[in-house]
Order: sequence, then structure tokens, then C-alpha cells
Amino acid sequence: MRELIRDALIVNGDGLTEPFAGDVLIEDDRIVRLGAVPLTDAQTADHVLEAEGRALAPGFVDMHNHGALGGTRVGAQGMPLSCEMALLGGVTKRICGVDGLSPAPVAEAQRSEYAAQLKPLDGAVDGEWCWSSVAEFFAWHQGRSVTDMGLYLGHSAVRRVVMSNLARVATDSEVEAMAAVVRREAPWTLGLSTGLVYNPAVYSDQREITALVRAFNEVKPGALFPHLRSESDMILESLREVLEAAVDGGGGYGNEHSKIAGRRNYEKIGALEGMLADAASSVPTIENMYPYTAGSTTGDAIFPPEIRAGTRAEFVARLRDRSVRGALFQRMRGDTTGWDNFVDFCGGLEGIQIAGVKEGVGDAFLGKRLGDVARARGAADLESRAAFDAVFDFYTDNEAEIGIITHYGNDLTVERFFRRPTMAICTDGLMPGPGQKPHPRSIGAFPKALRLAREMGIPMQEIVYRMATMPCRFLRLPDPVLREGADASLVLIDWDRVREMNDYFNPLVPPQGIDAVWVHGLRVLDHGAFLPPHPFGGRLLISQASRQ
Repeated sequence: MRELIRDALIVNGDGLTEPFAGDVLIEDDRIVRLGAVPLTDAQTADHVLEAEGRALAPGFVDMHNHGALGGTRVGAQGMPLSCEMALLGGVTKRICGVDGLSPAPVAEAQRSEYAAQLKPLDGAVDGEWCWSSVAEFFAWHQGRSVTDMGLYLGHSAVRRVVMSNLARVATDSEVEAMAAVVRREAPWTLGLSTGLVYNPAVYSDQREITALVRAFNEVKPGALFPHLRSESDMILESLREVLEAAVDGGGGYGNEHSKIAGRRNYEKIGALEGMLADAASSVPTIENMYPYTAGSTTGDAIFPPEIRAGTRAEFVARLRDRSVRGALFQRMRGDTTGWDNFVDFCGGLEGIQIAGVKEGVGDAFLGKRLGDVARARGAADLESRAAFDAVFDFYTDNEAEIGIITHYGNDLTVERFFRRPTMAICTDGLMPGPGQKPHPRSIGAFPKALRLAREMGIPMQEIVYRMATMPCRFLRLPDPVLREGADASLVLIDWDRVREMNDYFNPLVPPQGIDAVWVHGLRVLDHGAFLPPHPFGGRLLISQASRQ
């Protein structure tokens, strides 16, 4: 099968070459001609697409995605949900297993409990989990994605295998047991992720993180990709912890979903950038971000770590306990250093929007704020014990199956991060489903980044490099730069009109200006219409094992 893309503005993805006019001829999954396509070759095309001067670029890489589980569910358009959202933004490669929460490894006895923890972030699969190792998960996942997908190895997943959800620092023997798990699973993965606000990685220390980074790098080169222990009041201390672990462990460093939370912390960006520059002088570094002033995560993240220890049932039982609630209320009102206090750095209950509930229980509050929950239950004073009790009741009614959007940031900080030449883009996209109204970044992050680049005067070749090529080179994946013989995973962009069209209240409205997407030579999106391939041909992304 041959397809000719005629009259395109070719943005080859190397970050240096000026966009140039030309044609592209695809044969099966490869580019066979680029630029001036001889008439004799052009006449062999089975299909011709008129680009009419629009930009043709390598498909984008979402460096932080939550679609490996619930995102495999096929939607009304005949595509897996995670792939629908990815393709609307021009994404052809998704990196999952983020925040330390990879779907594997997992002990057989913990499958249901771990699945419950991941459900608010990653959604749920049909049926029970049937895998324990990463290789077994990949075997299950094969054929369930249109886009390519790779995994980071999750710190919390590894820790659960050895220590379940115990709320304490690991012993030396437990750290070594975790290191053995890392060495066993590293060949299948792209690096080590951790989420130091999530159970059970939240209970680890720097010594443990360093040991696991080192274990990964004993197998092959791999960076540390952390969700920091604090992205607010203790952000600089938290950044230092993971930078030292990355350098001491012998790998690179990836600054995940770069942000600063809470207005009193915005001025720390200069110090943060200085620390990243120092690290870059020692190890390879990269950053990514979603270009929004709000984030999204599991609802249990608003509570101190000790409340979340053990099983989900134990956590919910603590929230029902009146004596626990009193102490919890005091900590959530005043402690900004013991853990990353989402309620505080979002400016109170009004700063937290409800993005997910237990279907049939909390649906009326989707898209509303925790403050609305309190007022609906008669608590007008949002700083009162009654307001917090109303929120605790809402959580227990929903069995803690809550997803949240956290409004913590400001536009100036987002813009400063966005202008950094080492900044890639991600969606951090949570999967929509019954009882969910996700963050608009799931669909809008990449189109919004293109719009911002256009409006800020960032050259097209630079933003395409940052969205497509820079992540592949950092992750040691095949180079996607457009050339003859390269993989034909492509995106066609109307540069003058590309933009996000959704918002926090209507998050699933498609963008404009992402006009066509190809994955391995198959056109799978054409002016908003999905063209589901059969079978789904997404490939696994596994980094090179040898050092260059």
C-alpha cells in the first residue's frame, strides 16, 4: 500500500532544519520518498492526500500518560479510549507506568487491591488482572492499542511486591529485595518512575530511591522520572532529594509534569531552574509539562500519608472514625510541610474540583468543587470542621473512588516553564469513563502547546522537536526524524488555526487543526474522523540495552 501526501510543509523534527515544501510517499510503514517525489513514483500511489501547505511532522510523544489500563476500553468510535484522546492531539507514542504506578509488577495476592488504587488514575479493565510481571502485562496488552506504548517501571509497584502497603522505611534487606525486582523487570521498561505523594512510595527514603535507580542502571541506562514529594512549600528540598538519587544512582533525570503549586511558592522558579541546570552538568536531563494552571490526581492525595496506609477498606474506615477526623481536620488546616497539602496550596476546598466519583453515587457533583459539597450539606463556612466533615462523608459515600482537579498555579509560571528548550509535553491524561469528567489536558495539551508556541513566537521546528524527537532520543527509542526509510508515524497540522477547544467544564470537546494522523503508515485520523485499523497495530516501546 502506497500513499502520497502532496504539497506539505515538511517539519522533519530535527529541531534545526527550516520547514520546507515537498511531497512524502509512504509505502507500508515507511517513508520511501521525501521532498521531491519523482512522477514515476508518485503515479504508483494507491491514495493521494492533498496537504495544501499544511505542516507535516513526526507523530508526538506523550511522556506521561495514564492510559495503559482503562484506556484500552474501546469507545463508540471503534478505538481504544486512550488512543482516541492521543490521536486527537497528534500523539502516536504514549509512555505509561508513570508516578511510580506501573500496572506491573504485582504480586498475585495484591492484584485486586492494587487495581483499586490505580482505578481513579488509570481506570479499570474488564475482568480481573491476569498478570504479575511486566512481560505478562505486555502480553495481555498486545493488540489493545492503536498508538505505540511503553512503560516506566513503577517504584510503588516494586515496593508493593516486597512490602505491600506498609507505612515505614524499608530495611536494608527489603531494599535489596526491591533492587532484585528492578533488575528483573528493567529490560522491558524505559526508566524508573516514582510518585512520592502516592502509596507506598511516599513511605520511602532517599536511600531506597537511590538504590533502585542504581539497580536499574546496572541493567541498562535509565533515568528517574519522579512525582516530587512536594510541589509546593517543600519543592526545592523535594527536588534536591530526587536529583541526588538520580546522580548517585548513575542514571539520567526527567522532571515530570513540571509545576510549582501555591502562590507563595511561584518565586522559587529561579532556584528550581538553577538546580536543574546543575544536574544537567552531571547527567542527561529532560523535562515535561502539561501547559495548564491546574493538575489532576487521585482524591486520596489530599490526605496525610498515614491515613492512606494499608488497604482501601482500612483507609475508608479511618475516614469514618470521628476521633481520626478531628486530628485530620487540624493537619489539613495547618500542616504544609509534613506532606504535600493539596487543600492548602489550592487555597482551600474551593480550589479542588471533582473529576471522578463512584458511578451512581456522586454524579451530581462532577465538575463542581469540594466547597460545593460542603455547602450542599449545610456548611457555609468552608474552613469549619463541619465543612471538612461533609467532605469526609462525601469520600466515604463514594468509597474513596474520587478523582480531583487541583487549581494551584498561575499563567506566568506555566509560560516560563513552557519556554524552556528542554521542556517536552505530556497530557498526564486520566481516562474518562462512567462517573468521570477528566482534566481538559487529556485532549488539549498538545494542541494548546502548538497554539502557545505560535502565539509566543517559538519556531515550529523547535516545538515539533520538543514534542516528537527530543523524548525519543532521551528514552533511547528509534529516532523519528523524517527521512527516507523512517517510520511513517506522522501528524498533519494546520499551524495557523491549531488550538484546544475544550475547558474544565467541557473537557471532551475535540481540538481543531490536527487534521490527520498516521501510525506506522496507516491513516487513523482524518479531519476528526477515526479510521480504526484492524487489528490494532500499536507497538511496544522498549529502550536499547547497550550504552552508547
